[in-house]
Amino acid sequence: METSSTAALMTANGEGRPVHVLGSELMIRVSSRDTHGAFAVFESCIAPLEGPPLHRHPNQDESFYILEGEFRFEVDGQEFHASAGASVVAPRGSSHTFQNVGQERGRMITTVVPGGLDLFFEDVEAVSPRGVAPDLARLLPVLKKHGQEMLGPPLRVRDAGVASGAD
Repeated sequence: METSSTAALMTANGEGRPVHVLGSELMIRVSSRDTHGAFAVFESCIAPLEGPPLHRHPNQDESFYILEGEFRFEVDGQEFHASAGASVVAPRGSSHTFQNVGQERGRMITTVVPGGLDLFFEDVEAVSPRGVAPDLARLLPVLKKHGQEMLGPPLRVRDAGVASGAD
């Protein structure tokens, strides 16, 4: 019988490692380092109309639990509207994104299996710190290192393009 080599862990409200990722505030509550890479858990605070670019994690399942706010998710072209208490799962290999469609900041807990996304966020923060415009030339090696794929713009940009008739 195999036993876990991971020690028990608790992070209290407000504890964790804060990370600023391209305009979003994250708190890494359980790091991949804490679980020997098995999973990671982070809390996100997302401003109104904000969200990540359309992307894919080829090797990770991502589960979102909404704490506060109203979110629009797109997973492999399927759209979901999720509010407090809802969960959305983006299976590994799926193209997905989300947007806070509420008037206030939204909060969610995200679990990633296996871990590693938190380490990606730390590396993104290192090459694109708060207050510095993202530099694609510096971000591309980080994406490649962590096996992450950017597939398109955030929903707000795509919606603006559709609304204006732009391609």
